[in-house]
Formats: sequence, structure tokens, C-alpha cells
Amino acid sequence: MTAKGFLVGMLVGGIVGAGMALLFAPMEGAETRRKIADTSRSAKEKVSKAASSVKGRVSRERETVRQAM
Repeated sequence: MTAKGFLVGMLVGGIVGAGMALLFAPMEGAETRRKIADTSRSAKEKVSKAASSVKGRVSRERETVRQAM
């Protein structure tokens, strides 16, 4: 690899990286906090539903085992 090719690659990479950084820049603080809060609430609801489902299955299986004894 030549020094010229390396420098051109670095320049192109820097330009592409800067462009990507501008396109994917983080949102404003308030908007980011709102999005985190919304995502947290959604995750909490999903975990709660999953836990209820597992609790119901465990309860049914426990009853099945009790009857088998």
C-alpha cells in the first residue's frame, strides 16, 4: 500500500464517518428521555405479561403433579 493511497483512504473514511455521524446524531435530551421512558414502560408491560403467563403455567403444572401423586 502506498502512502498516497493510505491518505486518500483516511480522507474518504473521515468524510463518510462525519456524514454518518450527522445522519445518526442523537436526539435532543428531552426527546431521548421520553423515548427511554416509553421503551421502559413497554418493556415493563411485556415482562409483567410474561411473568403472569409463566405463573399461570407453573400453577397448572403444580396442580397436575399434585393430582398425579
